[in-house]
Amino acid sequence: MLKKINMIIVCFFLTLTIKEGFLFSLYLPVVLFYLFKDFKNLIYIYPTSFVSILFFKKEDIIVYLIFMIVMTLYLFLHQMLSKKYFFLLRKNSIITALFIFIINSIGFFIYPKETIHIVLKLLYTFLSIALYFFFDRYLSKFLKDIKENILEPSQKALHFYSYLDVVLAILATLGASYLAIGSIHMGIIIGCYFAMYISRKFKNIDSLVYASITFFLVYIFFDNQDAILIMVIAGAYTIRSIYTIGLLNLFLAILIFQNPNESSVIYIIIMGISILFEIASYIFFKIQVEEKDEYKEIHQAAQKSINEEILKFAGFLDRFVEGFKNPKGFNEKLSNGIKTIIDKHCKNCPLQKSCFSKNKTLLYPVFKDILMLNEDAIYNYEDFAKTCYKYPSILNTSKLLNEKINYQNPGGDEKDANNYILLAQISGVSNALKNYVIDTTSKTELNYQSLYNAKNYLIKMEYYVTYYEIMRCYEHDFLIKIGIKNTIFTKIKPILTTLYETIIQEEVSVELVEEENTTLYIHIMPKLIIDVIYAYGNLPALNQPISGDNYLVKEQDNGHILFAISDGMGKGYSAFYESDMTLHLVEDIIHLNIESSTALEILNTFYLVQDYLERYATLDFLDINRHSGIATFYKMGANTTYIFKANGKIEKIVNQSLPLGLDEEIAEKKYTLEDQDLIIMSSDGILENLIDNEELEKFIQSSTSLNPQQLVYEILNYTTTHDLKSKDDMTLIVLKIQRQSR
Repeated sequence: MLKKINMIIVCFFLTLTIKEGFLFSLYLPVVLFYLFKDFKNLIYIYPTSFVSILFFKKEDIIVYLIFMIVMTLYLFLHQMLSKKYFFLLRKNSIITALFIFIINSIGFFIYPKETIHIVLKLLYTFLSIALYFFFDRYLSKFLKDIKENILEPSQKALHFYSYLDVVLAILATLGASYLAIGSIHMGIIIGCYFAMYISRKFKNIDSLVYASITFFLVYIFFDNQDAILIMVIAGAYTIRSIYTIGLLNLFLAILIFQNPNESSVIYIIIMGISILFEIASYIFFKIQVEEKDEYKEIHQAAQKSINEEILKFAGFLDRFVEGFKNPKGFNEKLSNGIKTIIDKHCKNCPLQKSCFSKNKTLLYPVFKDILMLNEDAIYNYEDFAKTCYKYPSILNTSKLLNEKINYQNPGGDEKDANNYILLAQISGVSNALKNYVIDTTSKTELNYQSLYNAKNYLIKMEYYVTYYEIMRCYEHDFLIKIGIKNTIFTKIKPILTTLYETIIQEEVSVELVEEENTTLYIHIMPKLIIDVIYAYGNLPALNQPISGDNYLVKEQDNGHILFAISDGMGKGYSAFYESDMTLHLVEDIIHLNIESSTALEILNTFYLVQDYLERYATLDFLDINRHSGIATFYKMGANTTYIFKANGKIEKIVNQSLPLGLDEEIAEKKYTLEDQDLIIMSSDGILENLIDNEELEKFIQSSTSLNPQQLVYEILNYTTTHDLKSKDDMTLIVLKIQRQSR
């Protein structure tokens, strides 16, 4: 609607340039543009221009009527012939340019003005043609863009649209500058209005260009010192805030009271226009921080999400291939070689303790590369080589070992099973992909359009939305990330809660993720009903440099928290590698937007197809859904999980499955969490490994008031100071549940 209002304003005041030296040179190309764009605009343009002539240029009414008749005949002729000779009339625009030249030439001939030199008349004529070509280029570009890609107009077309409005606003202000009603100079009024419009609608640079040119024209050619107001308002309205109108009107009020003069009336009118503009802008158009096409954002967000999911899955496949490309025999030889290096060079090293502590996860790949005589090893581990003074002797030992055992050729005794393995791998990959597709397509999507309307609603309420992205859009599984500038979280939280609960029709949680400078980064997700406080610890078995256990804690942005413990077969570096690889694969696959059960089924499928390698690791996996308060336990050869209740009872989640890759089905156990539940996950080196396990249970029950981190220390200390059935690696995760009120 504002576009129609602007068109009426432009045509009304541009009519005043007739016989002011310009004749029809400025008015004609603008009117042709509006009518070529939409012939129905005639019902707005003709009456508006006629009223303007009637009130302010009555002496030119006959000339104007003749002009209107001639232009109308040309438009009908143009429209009629363009259907048959489209290329000649519409695409080339030569005839229209010639029509403009003729009209202007006749006008200047019939109404000569002595003060205007013939050169200036020609200049005005060519300016008129240039304006027409500018408008025609915009029109053809815009229509072509819409026709070729309705949902995604190009950024160039959008930028050109801002230039168009700037030019039209300058012309309207120029025409209004020829009109003064008493002490009110209409050029200032119209200039200030368009300064508000362009500053709010387009980029700051567009506002600066408009204000600068308009100020120059009004101040220099019309000697109006109030033109500075246009610059002031353009600068004020580039600040996209609800307080702009208040600050502007306060400034104008101070000017009125300090120095009452003829300009006071103009100030009062501008104050009124600013209020009307705010009302009109709220009703008729969406004020946005940046001009972006809504459908383009939706398409880009969806495409980005799909691409990320595919890349993550590809990364998971790459890691799996890398992790299991070597058969069991080779890994045993590699593990023995590493053990030889450690026994010969590391055990008697005075820096062993600090080295093993600092380089725990680095030692395996370092020694592996050295044993395989990897030429890049020295360059990859320069920092390690500088800190280890035995590095040269380790290299010599590796060369001797390599002469006896060819580490470069992993080899294997399973060549006869190649065909079976290939078929198994193809079948396994196929099943994994089917599970993935079924899981990702079985969810019900929310309405993207409604969620983007929420963004527009926030902008209408004058919130400075700097970032808005819909990461997931499924029922009971959604995530909207928002960046809002210049506000307080306690004030915006109830507004966001009400807004999104109304749209999504379910309870939501509004979480403050980060506050950077004056911008709040907020996540909207399904309602969270529980909090989880957790801690973890790990100790290697006696006389072992590194633990064969590994653990994983992952807080996901969908409100789930994942916990996992893996115990590699055996001890030392080989076991560490097995469990570490297992948890890396788990971490990769849970990044996909699929259910944990599906993710683990896919992972288990891939372990099944590497059966000939005899590579196994246990997996104790816990998925806590903070939205529903449901804990899902997956146990694959894992130790029992204990749940200590606030009422003194003890629940046990007992393993009933074999390690990954040994069982085709993965069993799951769902459990509804209650307030103050204490969950203990551990490897087989702790719980049930004590000679008197009941005493440990009583000890934990008496210590439930401790925070999880303290409890981890106490349990590990208790275990290491009491008699154990076997000296094994120890890994422990302690979780305490705090249920929120609904």
